[in-house]
Amino acid sequence: MFIDFRTWLIVLSISFLWVYPSQSQSISSADALFVQSKYDEAYQAYHAVAETYFSNNQLDEYVGCHLKMAECLISRGKVDAGIQSAESTIQFIHKNVSDTVTWTAHARMVVGNGYLHIGRNDLAIEQLLLAEPSLVDGTLELAECFENIGIAYWNNGNQYLALQYHEKALSIRNKQKAADVLLGDSNNNIGLVRLKDQPLQSIIYFNRALTFYESDLEANRRKIALCYANIAFASAELSNYQDALQYLDKMEAIWATIHQGDHANKAFVISSRGRIYEMKGEFDQALVYQQQALKMYLNLHGEKHPDVANTYFLIGQVYQEKSDYKMAAESYQQSIYANLFDQEEVDLYSLPVIENYYNADILLSSLQAKAKALEAYHFEKTLKLRDINGALSAYILCDQLINEIRQTRINEADKLRLSVIAADVNENGISISKYLSENTFRKKHYLELAFEFAERSKAAVLLSAINDTKAKHFAGIPDSELAIEDSLKTEIDYLEQMLLQEISDEDRLAFKEKLFDYQLSLREFVKELEINYPQYYSLKYNTELASVSELQAELQADQLVLSYFVGADKLYVFSISQNKYELLEVAKGEKFENKVLGMRNAIKYRMQDSFEPISSELYGLLIPKFSSQVKEITIFPDGILSTVPFESLVSETSPTTRYLIQDVAINYDYSATLYLQKRGSFINNGKALLIAPVAFSTSFGMSDLPATKEEVREIKYLFDGNQMGVETIVDDNANEMNFKKKLESGYKYLHLATHGVVDESNPSLSRIFLAPRGDEDGSLYCGEIYNLKINADLVSLSACETGLGKISKGEGVIGLSRALKYAGAQNLMVSLWTVNDQSTSDLMISFYKNHLIHSTSSGFTRDLQKAKLEMLNSEKYSMPYYWAPFVLVGK
Repeated sequence: MFIDFRTWLIVLSISFLWVYPSQSQSISSADALFVQSKYDEAYQAYHAVAETYFSNNQLDEYVGCHLKMAECLISRGKVDAGIQSAESTIQFIHKNVSDTVTWTAHARMVVGNGYLHIGRNDLAIEQLLLAEPSLVDGTLELAECFENIGIAYWNNGNQYLALQYHEKALSIRNKQKAADVLLGDSNNNIGLVRLKDQPLQSIIYFNRALTFYESDLEANRRKIALCYANIAFASAELSNYQDALQYLDKMEAIWATIHQGDHANKAFVISSRGRIYEMKGEFDQALVYQQQALKMYLNLHGEKHPDVANTYFLIGQVYQEKSDYKMAAESYQQSIYANLFDQEEVDLYSLPVIENYYNADILLSSLQAKAKALEAYHFEKTLKLRDINGALSAYILCDQLINEIRQTRINEADKLRLSVIAADVNENGISISKYLSENTFRKKHYLELAFEFAERSKAAVLLSAINDTKAKHFAGIPDSELAIEDSLKTEIDYLEQMLLQEISDEDRLAFKEKLFDYQLSLREFVKELEINYPQYYSLKYNTELASVSELQAELQADQLVLSYFVGADKLYVFSISQNKYELLEVAKGEKFENKVLGMRNAIKYRMQDSFEPISSELYGLLIPKFSSQVKEITIFPDGILSTVPFESLVSETSPTTRYLIQDVAINYDYSATLYLQKRGSFINNGKALLIAPVAFSTSFGMSDLPATKEEVREIKYLFDGNQMGVETIVDDNANEMNFKKKLESGYKYLHLATHGVVDESNPSLSRIFLAPRGDEDGSLYCGEIYNLKINADLVSLSACETGLGKISKGEGVIGLSRALKYAGAQNLMVSLWTVNDQSTSDLMISFYKNHLIHSTSSGFTRDLQKAKLEMLNSEKYSMPYYWAPFVLVGK
């Protein structure tokens, strides 16, 4: 999957800065020239007025003119000169102007805008965030700053954050009854953020912006033109290509009246036509337009510029569609080096250093596309190792760059979106590594590389979050500091929950504004931690992954690891034992996902006749042959495989049905890296806490669980009999307040016998039900669990569907179990579907009885296997429906 940058340059051109108050007719004339895009004339006009101000010792006014001159340079395309001019003005401000803070903020906004124009979003954000605190709250200047921050965040892939900043800017402008042009800017930028995922919704915002701009046709010609382009792209997303081309005609007509000769806006129209013709499948015409646009961009910018890099990339895409893979790869290579401002291309196979780039996302797209082109060139044309090695090297660089980009993504939704791209990179990396392991003399090297690609595809966002938590602990950050972070996260969670409820538009706006403020405070707080505690920063961004040899060193002779990667057409199975490592490639066949879902449903709805043939077929696909010595298998699932219990796979159907659980114990984890992470970072009290609300409000639509009271009573007896401390909270006492208070003591075992619900569309609404109390309804939401501190060796959720959630490509299941893992649970026992109350109770009691017989053991896997086998061999609960859903995440 390529990142789509068809709209990336539009938003850059629509950034407008603070307009300094006119104090004379001359300034008014200069402002008018600036609005009319006559930047050279405006520059001269501001310069003349500035000289007069300086002669009269009106230094504030002199500074204002100089900053407008810098804006003229930036708008004219002389960005470096404009940035340098604004930075020189900052030095003048500090030496000569009384209101240093305010004027410096305005100068930083000019510098930030300059960096936006050349795609240096990281530097733009840095300057704009420095400016923001010095601007007066609720003013149009602050709204302008927020808008530009939103633009920069959108450019670097932080869509959620960008939308927040644009909505905040629009809110301020509405309250201030801002000019139509400013309201148009906000609506336009909100439309841009929504364009890719919600093109119809984006057109509504673009048309709204157009209405605002058309209130002054002459003054807003440039913005109207850009709005036409945005509507064109939204129309193209909806396959309305003729409408898209007509809007580009309108845009081109406006630029013809404004710009004489070559201009970046004219080149953009030409390139946009090429992109739309490519979408139509008219590749020859598309190539003509892209090459015309490239020629104009090169005349304007030279070889090093984001516009040039983007156009080379688009040319490469056309060649790729035409199956001219060599020309495609060469175009992508030119795109890569046009995006690097201090490196030069040697040949097609030269590799860049991933540093000093204009735009990370364009660079990632170009590297990924080059890899695909070289891969196709190898298999369809040359069969030369140089080409396939070149593809693999490009994928390795993609992986490196993704790690860097991930550190700039702030919201989890944007991180997960990047994981989808990473999964595509990793699949191709695995495939090529396996191919090279079979066709070169470096088999071990390439197999280890394949495992590394697979490992990077697993729960990278979760691993990063857990690393962040551990880094805070080991970096010695005081509890008082962490308490501030906890309070901010608690308030953010509350506001996010409220925004998911049915509330009035007025309340929704108020909650959004509060959420924006709290999230901004949290980001600033974390940034301060990174500065003040260097060890925290170092540990937080540690991306070292577990290797095959490290995993093998931890395995016993009777243990096996099976790690899965579900590709588009193939299934990759990594089989790792103490002394052996194999990578198997299996064709998924038709309707693989449907078969997995069918197996799950057949168990869940007790359709044994349908279940056995599907389960047997999946056993053949998923489980490689293993030694009879193996007694325990650890599964690292991927995608939809996270929703089924491998224990229930049928290994034999005659003379009787035999399940995998009858041969080996099974446990699960998110990745090898998380599996091997050191346990016991926090101290617990060695006791057990058992919780059972028993009765549930009818408003929840949940049945009472009378067997859970007996369940916790029996489990308590088991712990008492082994002289281990245990506490129970049942009935009305099993409420949220008591639960959170008890957690402060840090229990070794945490057992919740209650209902749980997973919301796959909104994972943050997934919840565990406790007893209501006062204004608490008893819902412990997923977002709240993330903010808990759980030091338990084992958390058992004797509840419904607590192991499920939203499946995210490259991340696995997003739900309650993930939240508990993040909160510190070392091992988890969760369920994959709703199970009979009494059978659940019996299994849990049996599990703890098995475990406490050898309470010195640190593992839980074989204790759960024994409990399941007892049920399987019973007359009443032998069907997989009863014993299969409970799975152990951990050891």
